[in-house]
Amino acid sequence: FGRAMAARLALRRAARAVGSGPAPFSSSLPWVIVPFACVVQWSRGITTAANELQVGAIVRKDGQLLQVTKHSYTQGKARSSGNVQVEYRDLRTGGKLQERLSPSDKVEKASLESEEYDYLYDDGTTATVMHPTSFEQIEFPLADLGPNAKRFIVEGMVLKVLSFEGKRISTSLPDEVELTVTEADPSVKGESVNNQFKSATVETSAAVRVPAFVEAGDRIVVHTETGEFVRRVR
Repeated sequence: FGRAMAARLALRRAARAVGSGPAPFSSSLPWVIVPFACVVQWSRGITTAANELQVGAIVRKDGQLLQVTKHSYTQGKARSSGNVQVEYRDLRTGGKLQERLSPSDKVEKASLESEEYDYLYDDGTTATVMHPTSFEQIEFPLADLGPNAKRFIVEGMVLKVLSFEGKRISTSLPDEVELTVTEADPSVKGESVNNQFKSATVETSAAVRVPAFVEAGDRIVVHTETGEFVRRVR
């Protein structure tokens, strides 16, 4: 089953690569991309000053893996150097915590590995995904993907798996998913087509609010976190 599924997903990946072309390179993140392995590696053993942290950075502190969600600097008065206010999200528990640091305080950047896995199936509580080249399959609680997983997850969806020292830390949905509209309410005459929204159902049976011009059979893009309509695929 795994290899047959892998072959089908590999064809889908190839089609997407041909259709989308090369992705633009972003120099804002210190990643090294390894072709075919789908691996993104953060630098190991690096420390940085608190005032140089950026939102999205992942640090290791007291055995916890924390992602910076907010970062602000308050200028000090007279001889005071000011302080840095940081808000973190614990990657293991999802909990939030805050910390006030001196600008020169050192924090350790965590060494995390990010890999892409293809979603295969779930039984309602446990999801199974597969690595596209090694065919390794792993299982994890479907709830780890967030409250909208059951609404928008589809076969072959590419998920991001973060691991630390060989252990999975988190798995996340892509920001957007393309789905087929299976049912759509009729538009109300006299209403502005641009401003009117109506109810629709997509292939996963999830209900979505869509603009009046969207009809059954259309392909649309939905934001997986908010559940909001993004655009119609032409």
